[in-house]
Amino acid sequence: MSQSRHEILPGVGCDVTSCKYNTVDCRCCAETIRVRNEKAETKGETYCSTFCPRGSC
Repeated sequence: MSQSRHEILPGVGCDVTSCKYNTVDCRCCAETIRVRNEKAETKGETYCSTFCPRGSC
């Protein structure tokens, strides 16, 4: 499914412009997202495992 066919996930922003799911207005259009690092204590220690580099997935 191409990025333009995905719905925007309400309330989910994304600043990673190299991710194929990041829209021009910094929103996430992945079908689902998963944030990892069960030992995270700060938001900087969390990781989006849905990330996919543009042109690679």
